[in-house]
Formats: sequence, structure tokens, C-alpha cells
Amino acid sequence: MTTLALKGYSLVRSGIIAGLTAWIVGHLTAVNRAISASRQMEANEIVARQLLKEYPEHTYESLLAELNRKTMTEIYLND
Repeated sequence: MTTLALKGYSLVRSGIIAGLTAWIVGHLTAVNRAISASRQMEANEIVARQLLKEYPEHTYESLLAELNRKTMTEIYLND
């Protein structure tokens, strides 16, 4: 009887630990993506000013929006 109780307890505990670990890893991954996106968008502001000469059909805002859209697609849709 004790053996069955200990096996059941270890299965519950390992399930809880595995679930908690997966939850923590998921949150850390989300934080990492958010930091990457914010740093890249900050760099996009600088790059958009420099690229404006190469793309005369764009305004600063439209070029920045295009760069930020590509950044979001790359970070969040390419797993």
C-alpha cells in the first residue's frame, strides 16, 4: 500500500513540476521575444532615417511601419 501511495505521489509531483517548468519557460520565452522586438524597433527608428534616401516613395512613418511590420513577423511568426 505504501508503495502505491509513493508512486502516485511521485507521479503527481512530477506532473506539477513539469507543468510549472513549462509555464516558467513559456513566460521567459515571451519576455525574451518582447525584449528582442523592442530593441529591434528602436534600431528601426535609426535605420529608417538612413534608408529614407534610398526609398523616396516612402515617408519616414511609412518606412518605419514597414520595418516594424517585418520585425514583428520575423520574431512572432517564425518560431
